[in-house]
Amino acid sequence: MSEEIIGGRIEKADLFLPFTPDLDKAYDPQPIYRIVLDISYGRSMGYLQKGYYLKLNDSIYYIVKQKVEVMTNRQTEKVLEFFKRSQMPFTIIVNSDKTLSGHQNVELYDITSDTMLCTVRDYEVNRGLWQEIEGKLFQNTYSPSIARFIDGRLVWYVKLMPEHSLHFEQVASITLNYIASQGHLEIYRIIKDENFIFPSYLYITPKNFRFYNHYINGVIDVIPLGSERRIISVGQEKDITSDDHDTIHVDAGQYLLFHPLPRRDGAD
Repeated sequence: MSEEIIGGRIEKADLFLPFTPDLDKAYDPQPIYRIVLDISYGRSMGYLQKGYYLKLNDSIYYIVKQKVEVMTNRQTEKVLEFFKRSQMPFTIIVNSDKTLSGHQNVELYDITSDTMLCTVRDYEVNRGLWQEIEGKLFQNTYSPSIARFIDGRLVWYVKLMPEHSLHFEQVASITLNYIASQGHLEIYRIIKDENFIFPSYLYITPKNFRFYNHYINGVIDVIPLGSERRIISVGQEKDITSDDHDTIHVDAGQYLLFHPLPRRDGAD
């Protein structure tokens, strides 16, 4: 069921959690690793993340619990060696494939979904002064693979083994009742089956919650869903405040907050 954001209402939303192929009707609580290919500031690889996937209607979100920046070739080698030795599955996304100079790039082969789980079959990391692209890269191309180039030099190269895609199954249909708006922030109370509980591992617990220019003082539980949505769990009555808008009071309960990306001029 699609989200009806344009009309200012979300009547219902279907919630999905990942299942492993060998589990039957029990979602998998194990965290999933993810490599984020981002070389925009001269990073060798980008980031290594550990977290959880969640699907809300047609959108898939990754909730980051731990993140390590992978700047150098040596750090890249450690990441790839960990995956090769452990054979832990991971997913791959491309966040930024060009540096500011425009001379460096990452190429991603035959991975069309960021929900594909892969393991490392083999890898090479060249840390020497001369990092010439070897002929085998093109003569014996292995697919899928990822490679990092700087102009005509090969920095690192990974052969991947696809394992399986994430398997999502619906765990709940929730009703979202519109409560109020605060500028562009829309607040919906979540009405769900009493038997369904949001898994605790999805939540983060900030000391003070901020969602663009909207604030809640004190500790609450938050499930971040991309840049425009948050699920919050409020244990007691709280105020949502904003420097630009009137305060809104919310009772204890769970809410979905929707806020479109702010305009570049800063208007809310």
